[in-house]
Amino acid sequence: MESSHMKIRTIISALSVVLTTTLVSADDISINLVASNSTQQMVPGFQTNVFRYTANLVTGPPSTLTVLPNTYLGPTISVNTGDNVHVHFQNNLLVETTTHWHGLDVTEAADGHPKDAMPAGGSYDYDFIVRNRAGTYWYHPHPDMMTGEQVYKGLASFLIVSDDAEQALDLPRGEFDLPICIQDADFDSSNQLVFSGANMMGMFGNTQLINGRVDTNYSAATRIYRVRLLNGSQSRILKLAFDDGSPMVVIGVDGGLLEAPKQVPYLMMGPGERYELWVDFSTKNLSDVISLQSLAFDQLAGGIGQGDAKDIMTFTIDRSEQETLVLPTSLVPMGEIYDVADVTSEKVWPIVWGSGEFLLNGQTFDMLGTIANERASGDALEKITMTNLEGNIKFAHPMHLHGRQFQILSRSIAAGGVNAYNTVKDGLVDDGWHDTFLIMPYETVELLIRWSKHPGLFMYHCHNLPHEDMGMMRNFELSAQTCPADLNRDGVINISDFLEIIAQWGSPFGDVTGDDRTDVADILATIADWGVCSPGFRGLPQVPLRSGRPKPSK
Repeated sequence: MESSHMKIRTIISALSVVLTTTLVSADDISINLVASNSTQQMVPGFQTNVFRYTANLVTGPPSTLTVLPNTYLGPTISVNTGDNVHVHFQNNLLVETTTHWHGLDVTEAADGHPKDAMPAGGSYDYDFIVRNRAGTYWYHPHPDMMTGEQVYKGLASFLIVSDDAEQALDLPRGEFDLPICIQDADFDSSNQLVFSGANMMGMFGNTQLINGRVDTNYSAATRIYRVRLLNGSQSRILKLAFDDGSPMVVIGVDGGLLEAPKQVPYLMMGPGERYELWVDFSTKNLSDVISLQSLAFDQLAGGIGQGDAKDIMTFTIDRSEQETLVLPTSLVPMGEIYDVADVTSEKVWPIVWGSGEFLLNGQTFDMLGTIANERASGDALEKITMTNLEGNIKFAHPMHLHGRQFQILSRSIAAGGVNAYNTVKDGLVDDGWHDTFLIMPYETVELLIRWSKHPGLFMYHCHNLPHEDMGMMRNFELSAQTCPADLNRDGVINISDFLEIIAQWGSPFGDVTGDDRTDVADILATIADWGVCSPGFRGLPQVPLRSGRPKPSK
């Protein structure tokens, strides 16, 4: 046990470091975001009725908003880890909606839960500090039973997070940092989008869209590109590969860059997933046309409607430029690598077809409901086992957990699915941090997740949006952390935790008080909490669950 004099001397020394340390730079960003009915010239002839996000920047760097050209998709939002973000959202649609910041670890009130949907004409203020690593995230609506149609008609776009570790790498930048949203659609004879609605079969369009455009060719140089892929489709699972045999070099997944590049023969992507590729066109010849395709795979590995070969887009090499970049051998450390020995609890969430719908954890969606194995303590490390073994109808499901990213511990396939699984397994990239993953028929997937520090009600669901809108969605409920000042999780609040606060000063990652900032308040809380952790020891008021803003009255 440290003597009180030693403790005081150490704290004074650490405080002197704080007082002479420059705070991590973070921006205060304020955006006005509007969802409204609009039109877009998508195909020749009549304009297409769409939904559209528009935005204007109130405060923050000019680079925060980037409008994608000739599309109905929303503007790309670019932020840095630690930024304080305020979004005033105005719903000018004729139906209710919310906005979900897919992949971000935010408070319950900022997560876009359907209980917080605002009616037509309503507004909502989303406030959060960016806790996430650099990576490719996105934003889209999340109203109950209407998410699919609203995303399909245009309410979606990228949210790009940067941080110092990523910016220190020699990666492609500017026009060579290329976000690509892959979707498909159907048009009627009047050029209007045809939407099939919530159904077991899913939604598969005959027209390919890239960044909301039917023009799927990209004019490229003899350079290296960082291609940020988002599968924004309703249902389609992709098996991506280049037609000329160019390698699929993965450098990032949902939750940011990998520790090292990973080459795969093809890349499997379910709806909602994001992957970043290192695409090297530096050795191509002028006039070369490289096609990105979705290769055929066994329909039994995905479900009815899945597995057909499909052309996704082309890259036409039309200019010669000098390239100096080389593929880094290492990228960004993962940070905490979870150990199954440290797991405090285990949960099993089965997927089953029953009573004409897919059941998740034996249940359908209940707006405010959870059952016993859908509750946990904030910041607890747990193992989640998801199974897709039961029922006479089996589909692949892209499963998404709101809040913190997780690590994929293992996959196993039962005998009935082996042959089909062999047509997709080499393209499943489980390295790194994920918030969405594919679970195939007859498969069991084990995840390790340290739940968000933010208490409240959050969702997990299938990101095949027709399935989600049918009710394949559930809540999980997080209670407040038992011992928030125990940053190194050794059961004792001591000088190690204090020094961690100093190391994380100005970032969100040494936060003790729950405001996603590391500052003097966290120092004072740590001193007050000093000693052995015990449940409820601080006596602070608990943050109430289901604490989102009340739904505005119509």
